[in-house]
Amino acid sequence: MKSSKLLAAVLLLLLTLPACGPKTAEPETTALDLDFIAGTLTDSGYFSDPVEAQDPESVPGLLSLYEDRIEADPEDIAEARYTMSLGAADQFLLLQGTDSAATDRLEAALDTYLEDSRSALEFYLPEQVARLDEAVIERRGTYLLLTVGNGGDGLPELCKKLMDGETEDLPTAPPAPEPPVQPVQPDSSAPDTSEPLTPLTQEELEAAHEAAYRYYAGTVFEDIVLTEISPKAGEISFQVSCTKGGVRQDPDRTISLERQDGVWTVVNEGY
Repeated sequence: MKSSKLLAAVLLLLLTLPACGPKTAEPETTALDLDFIAGTLTDSGYFSDPVEAQDPESVPGLLSLYEDRIEADPEDIAEARYTMSLGAADQFLLLQGTDSAATDRLEAALDTYLEDSRSALEFYLPEQVARLDEAVIERRGTYLLLTVGNGGDGLPELCKKLMDGETEDLPTAPPAPEPPVQPVQPDSSAPDTSEPLTPLTQEELEAAHEAAYRYYAGTVFEDIVLTEISPKAGEISFQVSCTKGGVRQDPDRTISLERQDGVWTVVNEGY
């Protein structure tokens, strides 16, 4: 009888052992200082055009996370830093996912973002499209870093070291060549004797509006609303309010036009 009870106890113990075994945990991610990484990249000299920090709240819209075609959700982002150039493809985007699965989804969203950026640049900054071929994506645990800049192997090396948590002996871009000596310019404090732009007629205004709307036709931008502002270039400029994939774009864009051989032509467009 005792042997039967002993056998039953051993079998019960063997059956319960797997349930009491250790659970497989996700590997820990070394905490990274996002502000340090962002500041180091901004000051690195690896961007051909000055970059400016943007509101992190704009990142979900930037990555189209509100659209059904993107698997990732805004809630997948624990933290974000986004810095971009206003006149070129230069930028960096630093993300921390809430967990490993969320980071997988965000990494896929970055690939889609690069494809969407290529389509947009082909339209309004075609000379910048090739810059996206230099894009660098680094991942460490739940952290992701996307950069588009210059510097050959220097920028990828810097990104790798930053994502490895290194803070010393980081590579920097070589100093820019000294600018050529510029001729002495006339005294800018002298009264402006140039003639002001002749006010446009209603017909000319309507033609400029139509040309601006045609410029955006067939692009990713929708619900275009034009507001005339003081010309930044050309003869007339508009502040452009628009949506992309149903999401309001912030900040507004700007488009400037001038007449060339009697035809309104876009001479500048962007942020």
